[in-house]
Amino acid sequence: MAKTEQELLQAILEARKIAAELDAKLSEAKKVKQEAEKALMEYMDNRELKSFKSAIYSCIVVRKELLRVSMDKEKKEEALRWIEEDCGRGDMIKPTIHNKTLNSFISARIKKGDLIPQELFKYFFQPELSITYGK
Repeated sequence: MAKTEQELLQAILEARKIAAELDAKLSEAKKVKQEAEKALMEYMDNRELKSFKSAIYSCIVVRKELLRVSMDKEKKEEALRWIEEDCGRGDMIKPTIHNKTLNSFISARIKKGDLIPQELFKYFFQPELSITYGK
């Protein structure tokens, strides 16, 4: 038997309500997770821990610093020219350059002690926890 427009509308409205409730719960869970991760990273920093094992949860926790890099939008052409001409890495640039490729490239240069033109690139280190189970 075919459903009426009212029944179909009711199904949509109920589904939207459930989705909104789940979105709110997910948002709250993400906030709690972020706060808990920040607290654990501060705990580890205060004790100068880079990692630890948890026998209770069968996991290894590692505190990392991930490099985040972006190009100044107004100087993008100049930044790409620097990569291609000054660094000899034009092979990385297709029509543009993928963000992961840019992060890896800048990270490698920082590790080698090479200077990065601050007027072309913005970067910072973002703290992160890596949790690996089964170890």
